[in-house]
Amino acid sequence: MKKGDVFYIHNLGQTLAYKVDQIKVIKPTQVDQLKIVKGKDLCTWIPYNPKAEAKAKERIRNRLFWIIIAILLPVLAIIIFICHKKRKKKAKADKEKEQE
Repeated sequence: MKKGDVFYIHNLGQTLAYKVDQIKVIKPTQVDQLKIVKGKDLCTWIPYNPKAEAKAKERIRNRLFWIIIAILLPVLAIIIFICHKKRKKKAKADKEKEQE
């Protein structure tokens, strides 16, 4: 993986997209590098490398990117549908007023 790559985690019917924002090589004793960052939804991936098991390990941290299309598209479709119905209803009311 390299900075900017995206990977997905599927969990309980949800798909979360994470984008790599940081890659570090750390020593097994650097557990402070794995701490939770308040206010951020991060995923830390530590790949297994048998040759470097006792040495430094590559640490890849990823920021959560919600899949905007999957969330916003249905909301946008509902808003367009409601606006269309309101516009149709108003046009019908205006037409009825003209006929009177």
